[in-house]
Amino acid sequence: MACDPAYEVPICSAGTDRTALRAEIALKLAEVLQTVREARAYLLAVRRLIEHSDDALEDLVGLLAADGRRDLAACVQLEVIEENFVAERWVTRLIEEFDRNYYAAFQRMEENIPAELGQVSGAEVLEAVLRSVVDPGTSGSAGGDHAGVQIPDDLAG
Repeated sequence: MACDPAYEVPICSAGTDRTALRAEIALKLAEVLQTVREARAYLLAVRRLIEHSDDALEDLVGLLAADGRRDLAACVQLEVIEENFVAERWVTRLIEEFDRNYYAAFQRMEENIPAELGQVSGAEVLEAVLRSVVDPGTSGSAGGDHAGVQIPDDLAG
């Protein structure tokens, strides 16, 4: 993974259990991937809801016109149906941009991080999960310092 961060990343202290740290990395990566996949699912749900709304609006226009209210029908047609809820973008275009500009980076992480660090066994991940359940304030590390990496309290979550 060829990244050159513009900020300095804290380095693990000597004596850090690398296996446990890598298991925690695997857990955090899974959490991150799950969250971004959920966000993408919400975007897809918004698209389905907007499409449903557009279909219902077209029915409404027809009903208004059938009732002789072509003025209201025209108003709905011009102000709602022919507009995008985000200026100059269709919902599908937003999803495409999300996939290309954001989601693709997470897909690369999903491939690159395990390839760079090596695979973590299921037993190691289970042990990290159990440590985080037993002492959630430490994220599974002795002393509460996240495996030697100091993380500000507001980011430690």
